[in-house]
Amino acid sequence: MNVADLTLQADVAHWSWTIAIFLWFVGIAGMGSVAYYFSRKAPLAITILVSLIVGLLFVVSHLTRWWNLPVTIFYAVLELSFNFQSWMFWGFAILSVHLVLSAVVVVANIPYLQRFWFLRWAAVLNKSNLFLGLFAFAGFGSTVYSGFLLSTAAGVPLWNTALIPVLWVISASVATVALIELFYVLGWTDEREAAFGLRLGMGLDVMKLLAVLAFIHISLTVGTMGAQIGAARMFSGDLALMTWIGVIGIGIFVPLAIGGLSLLIGKKKPLLIVSSVAALAGVLFLRAVVLLAGVWEPLVI
Repeated sequence: MNVADLTLQADVAHWSWTIAIFLWFVGIAGMGSVAYYFSRKAPLAITILVSLIVGLLFVVSHLTRWWNLPVTIFYAVLELSFNFQSWMFWGFAILSVHLVLSAVVVVANIPYLQRFWFLRWAAVLNKSNLFLGLFAFAGFGSTVYSGFLLSTAAGVPLWNTALIPVLWVISASVATVALIELFYVLGWTDEREAAFGLRLGMGLDVMKLLAVLAFIHISLTVGTMGAQIGAARMFSGDLALMTWIGVIGIGIFVPLAIGGLSLLIGKKKPLLIVSSVAALAGVLFLRAVVLLAGVWEPLVI
């Protein structure tokens, strides 16, 4: 079947690069919050908050009538009318909580702000394992939600699989490890975290490769016609270059090769920069290719 004969969701719903960038930033902020429980470094805290804000700006910019969102929220709160069965409601709730907690963590990491007595409570919370556990849970929830946002979307069979939330969590973890490696290059984290991140990143790259291949294979073999067509576009069709070169070549094999070389000869900062940028790009390509491959179920007459 010719791609021109299909109804591509990207041509109608326009879920393409703008939404891919939103999912990318939310993933970085989400699994970055999990990493913050162990790292607790100011640059990571700031990156989490900035990623959330920028990601939300991208998704709001995608709305044709963005002003309807605050109006809807206002009346929902005023009338205490919430649709607890809606993934959009839960997504807004999770992201809102995550955003507030991220702001608290950033306040706690800026020494100048601690001069004000009414902000010192943030530093106290930042030392609490319970609070940071809640922060990590909110971040993990944001990442999982961004996957369920696709897997529960009606009409695009390629997305209707529980593999997407799993793939989103793994790939967002890859992006977080890549950021930690960049922080090491910039002198913002220590050798111990960088060494652990190097080994963890290689393991996550292997898991990501297996998850991507499983996603394509299952969609091709047991999916409905719409899922098979979308997976075929990723595997050998018009999106194959993005899949094999962008997602797998740049995003997985380049970091794996540099990681293996680093274990043999030691960490070289220029190579770590290449590896980290490649990993971050690969995570973005993954979200973009899955979105762009989505097609509505074709009618068979």
